[in-house]
Amino acid sequence: MKEGVQMGFGLILDLLIMACGAIMVYRAVRMRSTDQLPAMLVGMGFPIERAKDPKRFIRFTFPVTLATGVVLFAVGLAGVLGLFIRYPLAETLMRIVLVLVIVGYGMVLMKAQKEFLAGIK
Repeated sequence: MKEGVQMGFGLILDLLIMACGAIMVYRAVRMRSTDQLPAMLVGMGFPIERAKDPKRFIRFTFPVTLATGVVLFAVGLAGVLGLFIRYPLAETLMRIVLVLVIVGYGMVLMKAQKEFLAGIK
């Protein structure tokens, strides 16, 4: 019984990761096509109209946001399909890569917010 509960939680987590990846890809493409800053990338409470260089922010963050979304979607999909269920080391490495990608994306996004939105070098 316990093992079934863990598998259910893992499946839900993988579905959430996959959904986050799909949302990131959608937001990145929408940001690039409309040239509008999504509140998701700017931060809560930041007045978008006060952004120093929103076009450069979009150019800088688009490829990173798109790539992060694709990685999230792929890792979530691999988890949902159970592709690495027989290879626990590969699944662990996949999860470590996922965490590194998320942390790296956060660092790039903070740098872009400081440089292109707030004007801090």
